[in-house]
Amino acid sequence: MAVASEPTTRPSGPLGALRLCVAEVRAYPGRVIGVAVACALTATGVGACLLLLAAVSGPSYPEGSSAAAAAKDAQNLLGLLLTMLLMSAVLVTGSTVALWTNQRLGQFAVLRALGVTAGRLRALVVADVALVALAPSAVAAVAGTVPVAGFGRRLLIERELFPAAVDLPSAGQTWAIAVGACLGTCAVAVLAALASVLAAGRVQPIDLLKDQSLALAPPRRNAGRLVAGIAMVLMLCGPLVALMVVMDLPPVLQGALVMGLATAVIPTLAVLAPWFVPLLVGPCCAVLLLLDRKAGRIAAAGLRAAPARTAAIAVPVLLAVGTVVCLLGSGATIGAAVQQQTEQALRADAVVTAEPGHQLPARPAGLPGGTAVAPIATKVTAPPSFYDDKPKPTRAWGVDGAALRSALDLGEQQGRLDELAPGTFAAGSTEATARHWKLGQDVTFTLADGQQAQLRLVAVYQRDLAFPSYVLPVDLALEHTPAPYADRVLLRGDPGAWELRPGQRLATRADYLAHLRPRNVQDDMASRLIVAVVGGYALLALANTCAIAQRDRRSQRAHLRALGLGRGQLLRCVVYEVLASALVGTVLAVATAGICLVPLARAVGQGALPALDVPWTVGVLVGVLVATAVPAALAARPLRGIRRQFATGSA
Repeated sequence: MAVASEPTTRPSGPLGALRLCVAEVRAYPGRVIGVAVACALTATGVGACLLLLAAVSGPSYPEGSSAAAAAKDAQNLLGLLLTMLLMSAVLVTGSTVALWTNQRLGQFAVLRALGVTAGRLRALVVADVALVALAPSAVAAVAGTVPVAGFGRRLLIERELFPAAVDLPSAGQTWAIAVGACLGTCAVAVLAALASVLAAGRVQPIDLLKDQSLALAPPRRNAGRLVAGIAMVLMLCGPLVALMVVMDLPPVLQGALVMGLATAVIPTLAVLAPWFVPLLVGPCCAVLLLLDRKAGRIAAAGLRAAPARTAAIAVPVLLAVGTVVCLLGSGATIGAAVQQQTEQALRADAVVTAEPGHQLPARPAGLPGGTAVAPIATKVTAPPSFYDDKPKPTRAWGVDGAALRSALDLGEQQGRLDELAPGTFAAGSTEATARHWKLGQDVTFTLADGQQAQLRLVAVYQRDLAFPSYVLPVDLALEHTPAPYADRVLLRGDPGAWELRPGQRLATRADYLAHLRPRNVQDDMASRLIVAVVGGYALLALANTCAIAQRDRRSQRAHLRALGLGRGQLLRCVVYEVLASALVGTVLAVATAGICLVPLARAVGQGALPALDVPWTVGVLVGVLVATAVPAALAARPLRGIRRQFATGSA
C-alpha cells in the first residue's frame, strides 16, 4: 500500500513490511477499509458455509427420506453460495488493490530509486495485502462464523432445505474451520492482487520521477480488449440469444437460460465499457446542464474528461443492478405467468392440499352434494427430441378428463380433454409444439414404474406452465405409479361439506390464489442468495471506487474553490458526477434486462414487458445511490475551507 511519507531507510524484512502497512493505514484509512470489509465478510460467509456443509455432510440419511432430500438441497445451495462468495471476493479485492497500485506507482518509484529491487517491492506489496486481510479475516472468522451459521441453519430449516435434527459440528471442528476460512481468505486476497503485484515490480523510476502524473493516467482503449469483447459477443451472447429467440424451448428452459445469458452479457458490456460509456455520457451531461447550469457544467466536464473513471463506476452498478433485475426478474416473470394461468384456469370452489410431510390418498372421499376431482401425481419420460436427447421424467397427472374440465380450464387448443380414454394422453402446447406432435399421433412414453406405453395424442392445452405437461388416464396412472397419491383435490360445491382429515389443508378459491407460491422454494432461495452476495460485493466495490478515485482530484477541487466555487456547489459537482456515472451503469443494466427478459416474457405470454422483483430492485437502486454519493462526498470533503483544500491538494 501507499507510503505515508518518504522513507529514510530501506524497508527490509517483515518489520519493514509491517511498518509500511501501519503507515498506510494511519495515513490513508480509506484505501484499506474496502478490502478489510470484503475480507471480513468473506471469512464469515465462507466459515459459515463450511460449517453448515460439515454439519449436513456428516450424518447418514435413510434413502429416499425427506431428511436426505433436504440434506442434498442444502449441499447444493451451500456449494453454490460458497462459489459465489469466493468469486465476488476476488472481484472486490482485485479491483480495490488495482486502484491502490495505480495511485502508488510514484511512491514505488521512490523506493526503486532508493535501491529496492523489483522482487523486493513485489514481496512488500504481497505482505501488505496479506497483513490488511489477516486482521479483519481473523476477527470475523472467530466472532462471526458460529452466529451466521446458526442463523443460516434456522433460515434453511424454515424453508425445509436443511434437516432439522442436524446440529452444528463440535467446538474443535468449528475452530479448525474458522482458522481455515481466515487463512483461505488471506490467500484469496493475495491471489486477487497478483496483477497489481506484477505491476508494482514493473515500475520505471526515471520516467515516473520526471512526471508523477503518469502514475495516475487513466487506462485507454486497446485493441486486445475490443477483440475480446467482440469475441464474447459472437461466441457467448449471440448463441444464447439465438437459442431463446429462435428455438421453441419450454419456458422453464428459457428461464434457466436467462441466468446464463446474463452472466455472458454483463461481463461483455464490462469489457466493452470504454466504447459504450462515451455514447451514454453525452445524454447524461445534457441532463446535468439542465439540472444545474454551473455545478452541472463542471460535473459534465469531469465526465467528458475521464471516461475511464466513469466506466470504473458504471461497471459495478451494471453488475449489481443487472444481476438483481435479470436473475430475480426471470423468476418473477415466470411466477407472474403461473399466477395468471392459475387464476384463469381454476374453476373449483376450493382446493385441498397436503400439509408438509403428508400425502393425500389416491382415492379420497367424495364431496356430498358436489364433485371432488383428485388428479394422481405421477411422472412420465417422453422420447428424446432435438433439444433434449436425454429427457428426464416430467410431472404428469392421471385423471378423468371430463371431471377435470369441470374443475379446471387448461385452455384446450386442439381436441378435448373429455376424449381422454385408455391408450390416449393430452399434452401441453409447449411440449407438443417443441416436439412437433400432431393430434392422433402415437408416442411411446416411459411410465413411472419404468414400463413403456404407446399412447395417442387426443388434446393439446395451453396452460401447461402452471400445471403438469401431460395428462394421462387415471387408471393408467394408478397402475404404473408406485405408491400413488393425489396431487391435490379440486372441489366443486360447498367446501364446508368436506371432511377435513389430519394432514390436509383446505382453502377456498380466493385464499388458494392469494397464498399461491408459484416459485420453487429452493430455486427462489438460491436466486436471492446469489443476488445478495453478488450485489453486496458489487456495491462494496462501487463504494471503494468512488472513494479512492476522489484522492486523485484534490488539486482540481482546490483550484475550483480558488476560482470562486462555493462549498455547496463543489458538493453538488462531486455528487452529480458519481450519480451520472451510476446512471450510465443503470442504463446498461436495463439494456441487459431487455436482452435477457423480453424473450422470456413473450414465451410465457406476458407480452413484451417482463415482471420485476420490485422490493429487491428498489433496494439495490437505493444501495447504488448510497454507495456512490456517500463515499465520494466523504472522500472528497468538499465542505472544507479553501486553505485546507489547497493543503490536502498538494499533499
